[in-house]
Amino acid sequence: MVPDQPPDNIEKRRYERFLKEVHVSYTVLSKVENTPFEFGNSVTLNISRTGLLLLLPEPMPVPVLLQLQLRLPNRPFGLFVLGKTVYCSRMEEINMYRVGIKFVGILPPELESVLEDVKDSKGV
Repeated sequence: MVPDQPPDNIEKRRYERFLKEVHVSYTVLSKVENTPFEFGNSVTLNISRTGLLLLLPEPMPVPVLLQLQLRLPNRPFGLFVLGKTVYCSRMEEINMYRVGIKFVGILPPELESVLEDVKDSKGV
């Protein structure tokens, strides 16, 4: 082991990830194919200040720009954020895809309170 590097089993993320299902609607904004926009709904496997992990029935290209609407039951309006796919991996045991999304651009100030709601909630 190299002394200046942390062991492989140490968490390297800067922000806590919350293992909660948050309902998300998404729109694909950039894709090279003929279809200008694609829409979909999903749930998160986890969420943090810097991104989220979606569970999708089909693979998502990497990188691709998405508009995401986070929906929580205790909030009348969804929160819109931009994100970029950073990876897509197949979960063979359930035939679904895990899609990592990094938030990009200026994040709305309400994101912090949404994360607090997610953290404090017993289930979404």
